[in-house]
Formats: sequence, C-alpha cells, structure tokens
Amino acid sequence: MSIFGMLDAANIPSNPFWIEEGEYPAQITKALYKNNRDGQRQLVIEYTVTDEDSQFNDQTATHYFNLVDKDMTAEKFALLPSDEQHKIRRTNSSIKKTLCGNSQHSGLGVDANDLNDPDWKPEVLLGTNVTLAISNYGANNEGVNIKWVNVVTE
Repeated sequence: MSIFGMLDAANIPSNPFWIEEGEYPAQITKALYKNNRDGQRQLVIEYTVTDEDSQFNDQTATHYFNLVDKDMTAEKFALLPSDEQHKIRRTNSSIKKTLCGNSQHSGLGVDANDLNDPDWKPEVLLGTNVTLAISNYGANNEGVNIKWVNVVTE
C-alpha cells in the first residue's frame, strides 16, 4: 500500500483547487477591486459551487482581471505600443463578456452602460446565482479555467 492507499498517484490532480471540467450551479461569494503584488489594479470575482450532490460542492473558482489605469483615455490608449493595446483589448473584452455577456452567454447580467459609472461597485454581484463552466489546462490539470459564466434567471 502506498501513501495514497490503493489510489493511483498518476490520477490524483496536483492542484488542490482542481474542479472537474463541466458546468456547475454556483454563487458569487466575492467581488471586489484589489491591487495584486505588482500594484496592478484588478477585478476579482470568486464563485462557489453550490451543488450539494457534487464532490466539488463549496469549492471555489476565481476570475482575476487586470484593469486599465483609472485615467486611461482613448488618446492615451492610442499612444500605447500595439502589443499593449492588444493585451488591453483582450482583457477588456473578457471582462465585458463575463459581466455583460455576448451572443452565446448571458454573463452576469450587468448592463454595459452601468460600467461607465466610475462609482460602479462589483459588490453588487455578491449572492448572484450562476451557472459556471469549468475547463482545465496543463498535462496534469494544473490549472482551473473559467470558460464562461451565466446568471441564473428564474
């Protein structure tokens, strides 16, 4: 018998936060702005699986989005190198898809116009029930990726 009993060590994920690929009912349990270690301002949204029949019940998955500087304007954006513009466009599109949805997914149901308000607070999302789609990456499922999220409307 090994340290894992009769379980095959090769089949054990090396990521303690691993969630099997699939769709899960979840709830937003954290939504806030913060600065990361590098001082980059971020939007952080944490989802907690709420499927009591799932082995992943109460497990969390977190979205981290880097935000542009608060004083970013179209003129300043245009002066950035093209690779930085590309990175910002991709990140901003990912944020908008998550918050506002797109043609395939409803996102979190936020109206895009609300995001123009400098006083919009992500905390308004707390307690929102969602369907969370998870995918994994890496040879040994090292990472958990949030493919998409849809607000549950009943």
